[in-house]
Amino acid sequence: MGALLLLLHSIVDGCDGELARLKFQESRSGGILDVLGDNVVHLAIFACIAAGWALSAAATWPLWLGAAAIVGTLGSAGFVYWRQLRVKDGNGPFFTSVSTAPDDRLVRLMDAASRRDFIYFVVVLALFGKSSWFLLLASVGAPIFLFLLVVLAVREWFQGKSRTPGG
Repeated sequence: MGALLLLLHSIVDGCDGELARLKFQESRSGGILDVLGDNVVHLAIFACIAAGWALSAAATWPLWLGAAAIVGTLGSAGFVYWRQLRVKDGNGPFFTSVSTAPDDRLVRLMDAASRRDFIYFVVVLALFGKSSWFLLLASVGAPIFLFLLVVLAVREWFQGKSRTPGG
């Protein structure tokens, strides 16, 4: 049931953004609210799967997996906001890429990973009673994603330094 509610959330969330774009009513505050809402939902999904797994296994270690997924997600969201979104004005889409160099192969891969397509994977896993597999993947993937964001930022910083005169 939770996976279906997540899918419904994704559909409704996508519709409101499309409507805003079609009516030329995009706004910075709407973009921030969208990013914030998406991340709250992701954190709730990780927490609920971790709590359910911990209760069914009568163990606390699934909570640590949930914590790793939550920390990685919060760190990534905060880092992307700090590097990309806090300086974004009200014109055009609020979020377009995790990097200022979207033509890079790693950036394209990370942009794809940051989209909502994972929701279909959650639904399929839930149909087979394997939602815990998603949490396991997220507990590894979210911290790796955050690490790669930092690597990209450092790489972009060094590339910017090498292009400046005397750098």
